[in-house]
Amino acid sequence: MRVVDSLAAIDPADFPAGSCVAIGKFDGLHLGHQSILRRLRDEAAGSGQLTVVFTFANNPLSYLNPAVCPQPLMSRAQRLEAFEAAGVDVCVMVEFDADFAQIPAETFVTDVLVGRLRARHVIMGADFRFGHRGAGDGALLRELGAAQGFSAEVVDWVEDAAAAPVSSSAARAAVVAGDVAAAARMLGRPPAVRGEVVHGDARGREIGFPTANLGGAIEGLVPADGVYAGWVQLGDERRVAAISVGNNPTFTPDEQSRVEAFILDFSGDLYGQRIEVQFAHRLRGMVRFDGLDPLLVQMHADVAETRRLLAD
Repeated sequence: MRVVDSLAAIDPADFPAGSCVAIGKFDGLHLGHQSILRRLRDEAAGSGQLTVVFTFANNPLSYLNPAVCPQPLMSRAQRLEAFEAAGVDVCVMVEFDADFAQIPAETFVTDVLVGRLRARHVIMGADFRFGHRGAGDGALLRELGAAQGFSAEVVDWVEDAAAAPVSSSAARAAVVAGDVAAAARMLGRPPAVRGEVVHGDARGREIGFPTANLGGAIEGLVPADGVYAGWVQLGDERRVAAISVGNNPTFTPDEQSRVEAFILDFSGDLYGQRIEVQFAHRLRGMVRFDGLDPLLVQMHADVAETRRLLAD
């Protein structure tokens, strides 16, 4: 997949047969986004046209209203990898800044979608708006398409198993609340974070539960403090893990929250490696125990429950 990081870098000569373009923020790449990308591939199939995703490197709110800008569900790198895995040919991922915010909706369509990307078909979600002050919607896109020679398509909301509309906001709220199972239904995969394994205080190793501790800049949205059943992705291998998010209220109640994964039936040195931690089920909240013995009893119970839930 080719990545373009500015409007000026889009060369119309790269699209001799035109393109099919999906526009949106695509945070989390949830089921609704996946539906858009499927339509993108289907529309381009057999036409010789390239599939293009036009999106932003940052949430527009980080410029428009930073005080209410939410944390992203995925890092830029995670989103790019997901687009490539979905079969996208070109990703235009630009910074939403003062210059971009001033582009009128009609100019965005005429100069960028048609003039630079040579769009023949444009797809977006029902809730997406584009152009200065969000003036562009599905009706305007269809109107401009009819005048400029491209077809426009607005993909309706997708609902999860609970019959609720799937959105980045809903998936984000579920992760923040620790309801990783609900988030997984909306995302079509378990929510995940990744980072480098760093040295911790070695307390887990001393009591028979050595953990891989994520440190530094963690990619992805960390769920609410608690204990989870999930997996750790080690290269091409996925291993079952009991995962702790938070501090250790029994020994270090004032410590900063962190992500620690006890990988079941595993021994090896992971220090310095980047791993992905995937969350499947929330087992419990963080609890302060009166000493080591009751803590160990609960940790063994957490591991047993993790085995039971993820046996398959």
